[in-house]
Amino acid sequence: MDAWQSWEHTIIRWGLAIILLSVWTWRFKKPTKFRGRRAQNLSEEFQVYGLSKRTLYVVGFLKITISLCFFLGHLFPFLIRPAAIMLCILMIKAVLCHLQAERNKLFKALPAYLVLFFSTYLVIM
Repeated sequence: MDAWQSWEHTIIRWGLAIILLSVWTWRFKKPTKFRGRRAQNLSEEFQVYGLSKRTLYVVGFLKITISLCFFLGHLFPFLIRPAAIMLCILMIKAVLCHLQAERNKLFKALPAYLVLFFSTYLVIM
């Protein structure tokens, strides 16, 4: 059995896909305790980090596409690694943005660290 077929790999892949979709769809306009500074939604959070609306839309498109690649990964395993690599790149930037905006609150970067950790697992396995 290949690594991508293991139950751990599948759970991580599907878990990441569900988390990404939830953040970029039904939780897009909702506040969370992880948003940068006092941002009440994802759009405001990107403004906090000094990122444009265009960047918001590009990142959203990429993350939704990555989610779909993770869901389809069982049928098309060649989609998993490139999607995981792209997610790692996006999450490194996310961690840096969180740390820059919230130097004293590492807690706010925790989701970004976790997604980076699990996406790295998908790249190397």
